[in-house]
Amino acid sequence: MLISDKDVRAYRTVGESLLERIRNGEFRMLGKLPTERELAEMYNVGRAVVRDALVMLEVKGLIQSRQGSGIYITRRAYELDASEADEAVKERPFDTLPPSGPAEFLQAQQWFESHLSRLAALSATEDDLIELERLCEDCRIAPHAGSRAYTEMRFHLSIARATQNPELISLAHHLWQRRDNSPLWHNFYAPATELKSDRWTAAREKLVAALRRHDGDAAFVAMWQYVDEIKTFLTEANAIPPEEVEVVRS
Repeated sequence: MLISDKDVRAYRTVGESLLERIRNGEFRMLGKLPTERELAEMYNVGRAVVRDALVMLEVKGLIQSRQGSGIYITRRAYELDASEADEAVKERPFDTLPPSGPAEFLQAQQWFESHLSRLAALSATEDDLIELERLCEDCRIAPHAGSRAYTEMRFHLSIARATQNPELISLAHHLWQRRDNSPLWHNFYAPATELKSDRWTAAREKLVAALRRHDGDAAFVAMWQYVDEIKTFLTEANAIPPEEVEVVRS
């Protein structure tokens, strides 16, 4: 199957294909998917497209990524009927909106995810908290920019899942999907991710601690400050277009 990386919806084609293969029982014996690298070779796409496809399936509860172990298929994926499978990969109307710049994404992320964090602190289960603590550590030790970016996205989506609200989970997924489909974001942000900032690690740990205490207000503030750290870092690294700096500072 040949899919162009230039097609911003290539991840959806890959995701739909993987879901169909899962439902047909192709991976049932192992219980997990091939590695990200193997999938990229299989579909002749870049690994970023594969990551997006995996996130699309993970946010729907169809797969679960485990650091160092693999991408496991959940029972729910096998139990979907045809109509539920179609719904799981259905395109939403706002997928067709034009891509945003890095400043617009950070502004939206700060507002939306701070509120998500407040709700997650009140709703998170013990399993949610263990997963967030694990992902926080994975972000700290990730060996290179690509794995850090992917693990960071999974960290944020896990906060959304901890709200136990499917609509908020879906919105969080689309926010991050739109970021990764934005050429502006990749042009200005991606080079800066080569520089690892310990400030982000401390901010993440503070956020997870607030979630662990089930302190909604502290979680809201911690997420707000976390995104502030990212804004400051990217501005200092000249990773934000000059015309968008004021938006970042707002």
